[in-house]
Amino acid sequence: MKNYSKQSPRNSNKNSQKLRLQIAVEAARLISEEGIDDFHYARKKAAHRFAINDEHALPDHNEIMLQLDIYQHLYQKTEQKSRLLELRTTALNAMQLLHSFKPGLIGSVLHGYAHEHSSIDILVHCNAAEDIAFFLINQNIPYQLHEWKLFSSKHHIEHIPCYQFLAGKFQIKLIILDEQHRKITPLNPDNGKPMDKASIKKIQQLISKTS
Repeated sequence: MKNYSKQSPRNSNKNSQKLRLQIAVEAARLISEEGIDDFHYARKKAAHRFAINDEHALPDHNEIMLQLDIYQHLYQKTEQKSRLLELRTTALNAMQLLHSFKPGLIGSVLHGYAHEHSSIDILVHCNAAEDIAFFLINQNIPYQLHEWKLFSSKHHIEHIPCYQFLAGKFQIKLIILDEQHRKITPLNPDNGKPMDKASIKKIQQLISKTS
């Protein structure tokens, strides 16, 4: 008689949790070491390494954030502190210059997991995108016009203007919320929640804590 061994539900659940953790750890490593800012892409790339295609088996945004915090604390603590101070100081200078456009910092620089190639992402409010273009021209700041994906709901995506320019060695992205979009709260495409946004005062507080 053949003896078939069956995996108990408890062991199966443990294995699933272990694999989920491994994918989260690998995604955190990819974000930190390979300069990937897109959590969704980092998660899919990590899952591919473990040959996992089931979206439901993958770690969520918070699980990856936790592992990212652990990874940077263990391997990049001193370097990360110095990098964040420099990035946030650059962000503050840009926001103070743009204060009349009600700037708000979002993304990796705000949340503290930015790497050396991360952009400084700032939401700005204006009547029309051209207002920002004229402002940059008057400040003698060369820029490039790109597009940014605005998620206002799970099933609604718009492409809105984004002006990019260099401030020293860092790239700044000005994401334009014009009169049509100023009342929209951009959603994080990874978890569907409203994006955190920090004012000039909040960045000053973060810099004080970082330095």
